[in-house]
Amino acid sequence: MKENLRTFAILLIGGLAVWFFTQRNHSRSSPSLRNPAPVLAETARPAEQTFRVRSPLTAARSGFDAEVTTRSGGLRSLRLNGAQFAMRDAPLDPRTGQRGSDPRMNLASTWNEDILSLRTELTVKRGEGTVVPPYVDYTGRQVSEREVELTWTGNEIEVVRKYRSDRPFTMEVETTVHNLGGPINVEARVPVYQWVLRADENGKFFQRPWQVGEGICRHGTELYREGRDKLLERRPEDALPGAATFASLGNTYFELAVVPRGDNGEARCRLFAEDRGPDDEPLGSVYGASVGWARTSLATGESKTFQATVYLGPKEPDTLAAVTPDKRLTDTVNLGFFSFIARQLLRFLRFLHSIVGNWGAAIMLLTLCIRVALLPLLAKSMKSMAMMAKLKPELDEINTRLADNPEAKTLATMELYRKNGVNPLSGCFPQLAQLPIWWALYTTLQTSVELFHAPFVFWWHDLSAPDPYYVLPLVLGAIMFLQQKLMPPQGMDPVQAKMMTYFFPIFLTGISLFLPSGLALYMLVNSCLGVLQQWYTKKQMDQYKSGTGTGGGEAIQVKTLTGDNRG
Repeated sequence: MKENLRTFAILLIGGLAVWFFTQRNHSRSSPSLRNPAPVLAETARPAEQTFRVRSPLTAARSGFDAEVTTRSGGLRSLRLNGAQFAMRDAPLDPRTGQRGSDPRMNLASTWNEDILSLRTELTVKRGEGTVVPPYVDYTGRQVSEREVELTWTGNEIEVVRKYRSDRPFTMEVETTVHNLGGPINVEARVPVYQWVLRADENGKFFQRPWQVGEGICRHGTELYREGRDKLLERRPEDALPGAATFASLGNTYFELAVVPRGDNGEARCRLFAEDRGPDDEPLGSVYGASVGWARTSLATGESKTFQATVYLGPKEPDTLAAVTPDKRLTDTVNLGFFSFIARQLLRFLRFLHSIVGNWGAAIMLLTLCIRVALLPLLAKSMKSMAMMAKLKPELDEINTRLADNPEAKTLATMELYRKNGVNPLSGCFPQLAQLPIWWALYTTLQTSVELFHAPFVFWWHDLSAPDPYYVLPLVLGAIMFLQQKLMPPQGMDPVQAKMMTYFFPIFLTGISLFLPSGLALYMLVNSCLGVLQQWYTKKQMDQYKSGTGTGGGEAIQVKTLTGDNRG
């Protein structure tokens, strides 16, 4: 048994080391970003023009600079303003594979005309013929710094698209179809697209990259939240059932969401993903989401306007809540099963940050505050553990003497507990009651965009990225080892106890090597506080055992059970 455990530990540590150095070497090489999709023919098309829509800035919120192209009216780029969203290196231009000169994060990550976010997706038919081509070239007008108007005319149809931003990270998109000829049928959709490289989709050992995409759609009371594998099974033309209230694409920290507006009838949601790379060189996936409206008929001279509010920015709960009166986009933030606890912890974390001005210090204070708040539960658990330790000699005597009579052993044990007023489960309940809080805190720190590029001290310049020098994970492993030595596991055989003492700290260190620094910091502070609490618990338990502590019960003398008692 010992040899098997030792072999398993050696193989695990060796595997981690090999994988770690492989990943370091792999990360140094930039993936080839050649265009995997066919480029549309440029013959006889007018020159492309672009116009800018700037999202307003406030004291508390930054915004974006959007570049709208006349090619199908889509987004060529959407760069987030503010120091928090500046990347260490300028993003790669997927069309050339070269890095640009603008380090701001670009949420418009697709480049082919057929997958440009917010591009025109209209199906207009007169009789059996389609009168608006799938790719159109608009003429544009810069109305103001915050508004652009695009117009296309042909086949007795005029299409006018307006883009306007009057709130941070939010854009109003209107598509108006004017019918200048015979009766037509119109269908309209507003799409968003996102590109995720395969290296980011695959992730790292024990780490889910924040870039990994998902599609989300709410219609009625149902919320669809689907990852790549599920989305690959869907076709772009298949709409989910029911009236949609929003459709979005997102990752851990950022969101591209479309919310239908106006009296346009029932809107439908579409979600899908598609592998755009060749089989022998998969470069990544395109994720798509759109809100579409049911077919409408227009007589000669009639017009129809399709309206949508589009959110393009970070998953900040307050900013998302301000997009619509019913705060529906807050559903896109995935805080896990204990979200009702996580939301309160996030509010308190922000409050602490407003005092100390540093997210790392706020995490440390939040962990300390939770530990203090849970002290009553800890005291109850500690008292139960001390009582159990005091009764251990009697329990051992019962287990030895009545080893061949399980029923009598159970009765004698329960009588011992009764006379001393001990509930053997009372030590477990306080521990279980704490689990939802600690799990909610873990989820909060894993998904909070506030930690994205947030500096702490020294070399910790980004609390959403792993520790570059692995100091936090190594110190965490040492603290966990000390914690196991201070309070060794009870009720285990020597091999299991050694497994917990040595293997568990090594395993936790291996995991935390790839966790965000904010999470590793929380685990380290929590472990340090746990060591202090366990030291105090051990001290109290020693007092109980020596008879100098408080509590306990009357001395117990276990009577020898007769044959009648044994049944």
